[in-house]
Amino acid sequence: MDIKVAEDVSAEYLSIVNDILKDADFRKLALYIQHLRTTRLIHSLNVSYLSWKIAKKLGCDERAAARAGLLHDFFLYKFSDPKPVKELQAFYHPKVAAKNSSEHFDISEKERLAILSHMFPLGPLPTSREAWIITCADKLCAAMELCCFSIAFAKQGRVIVIPA
Repeated sequence: MDIKVAEDVSAEYLSIVNDILKDADFRKLALYIQHLRTTRLIHSLNVSYLSWKIAKKLGCDERAAARAGLLHDFFLYKFSDPKPVKELQAFYHPKVAAKNSSEHFDISEKERLAILSHMFPLGPLPTSREAWIITCADKLCAAMELCCFSIAFAKQGRVIVIPA
């Protein structure tokens, strides 16, 4: 499976997240539905790109915002799948995403903590400006996706997933 993004997507952004987008396990997010009709891959790209743009505008750590935004939902199971713990999905998946991200990529502590706190107020309080940005971007993207509005990478032709 390969991912092709539209030519108007910032090369600067792509250089920050390229190693993640090339990872075979990360690309499997295209197989999972998130928020009705959006894939988890598209949702993650939306959160990442929006977080990167906001961080850039505010003078924050745009690299951390882009990477943690992309990895915030890096878990490879359906919401309906049984979990090994009796914890609600909202509390459980950030821990799995942080663990998977740490195992697959060289992420900073700031990025790991942002992933863990992205479900605030259902999870821990975000501890950095970048974590707050990701938390807000995630809520905005989820709301848009649940209302079936195609934003950012969800727009037709912005991302093409090419099967292997």
